Amino acid sequence: MSTITDRSVTRQGLRTRFGLDGTRFAGSYDPDNRRRDAFADAFLLLPDGSDVRRTALPVENVRAERFRLHGGMDLPALRREVDGPYREVCDELAGIPLFGYDHSDLARRQNQAWAEHLGREAWSSSWQHHYAAALLIHLYRRITPPEYQTPAHMRLVYAVATAADWMTTLTILMDDWMDGARVRNGRPAWHVRHPRSFANDTLILAAQAMNVLSSAVPDHHPFKQELHDRAVRQIKHGAHYFAYHAEQDRRRARVPAAGAAAPSSVPVDHLTLDSYRSVVFNRATDWIHFIVDMSRLLACYGAGVTDGEALTDYIAGATTAACLIDDIVDDPTGEDVRNGEATIQLCLAVHKAKGLLGPLADEDAADMLLTLRNRVGVDTDADTGAVQDMYARHGINELALDYLEAVLDRLPQVRRAALEECGAPGDVPAFMFQWLAIDRDGVTERAEESLDLLSQDRFRDLVAQLAHADEDQTAAVHH
Repeated sequence: MSTITDRSVTRQGLRTRFGLDGTRFAGSYDPDNRRRDAFADAFLLLPDGSDVRRTALPVENVRAERFRLHGGMDLPALRREVDGPYREVCDELAGIPLFGYDHSDLARRQNQAWAEHLGREAWSSSWQHHYAAALLIHLYRRITPPEYQTPAHMRLVYAVATAADWMTTLTILMDDWMDGARVRNGRPAWHVRHPRSFANDTLILAAQAMNVLSSAVPDHHPFKQELHDRAVRQIKHGAHYFAYHAEQDRRRARVPAAGAAAPSSVPVDHLTLDSYRSVVFNRATDWIHFIVDMSRLLACYGAGVTDGEALTDYIAGATTAACLIDDIVDDPTGEDVRNGEATIQLCLAVHKAKGLLGPLADEDAADMLLTLRNRVGVDTDADTGAVQDMYARHGINELALDYLEAVLDRLPQVRRAALEECGAPGDVPAFMFQWLAIDRDGVTERAEESLDLLSQDRFRDLVAQLAHADEDQTAAVHH
């Protein structure tokens, strides 16, 4: 075999031939993030010449002990804001340079191009219509006076809302993948559309969210570091929710004895209504609390605003109701049973089978536990159908509706306690229930089913109580 290598060329000549003389091997690495900083400098300047870095912030809130509430809930206006100026900022921030690797042509044309596509498109596979960003914007407007809601101020708010949106989205992408969900918001789930890049996409969203918080929040903001730290803390918290699914995979991997059927992968004996409260906290409460915290820090409210039991319980009550609605709407599909999700139906069934909801005949308890231990989380139509039939026989679906009614009935009480504790806005539950309803032509079939559920006679008056957006204003004045 012949070779075209000319061994007469010196090693110095080889280095010159391949462009290795006088260059660094890590030539494309930019540890100082100069391109990102240049991007941030341009982002913080508005077309009218105003500079976000010179904008006065509501620093009078730093020592406040209560939220100062302003305005009310105007969801149609918020929807227009999200569709208009927020989306413009979100799309602009999708172009923020990736950390470190900025100079090479490959990074700009491939890696950076994909990160920009991800930042502009992944939201379609997240909570309905920028839910997290919309709530953050709404809360910021409620807890700051109009003089701190100028275009310069709102550009900063939209930037932090974008970071929160991306962080929320990455968990929804993971959740759909772990659940085996094929559709989200009427479109194929992200892992279905992008199976090869899926894992790295979640890392990109987390990294770009941190990039935004590091560079788009000006240094003169008194809580810039706390905003960043709270986001890091939230990513750490996310591990709690997904550990349940990982443990299921470990159980599924166990080899059954010869001739025996594979047991359920679900830890049935450890589930109760207390378990459901824990599931809801990791699934939703912690994330809504994160949005509340980010809006609080943005508005310069420090540790003086009590973050006590009443506020946490208020958020937990609202998110519990939302998760209950989700479980009830999903139940007819059987997918939650097939996937072994710790839904309200499953937790109620275990709770009842253990005699914790009143006396139960031994044969009924045995029937329920046998079905739960051997059929929940088993991927066959027969097993899924057997669990759903057991739910019907023992009134589990009706119990789920009763539980939702009890939660909605208690929400005004916990809302009042949070208002008295720290002046918390009273319209968080109303926002959560109504965001999907403001444009019925644009919502998904799933959202329509949720709205239909809440319009039932047994829930109508309870939902109406949560829509009194002026209640917190009146109470705040009398406090």
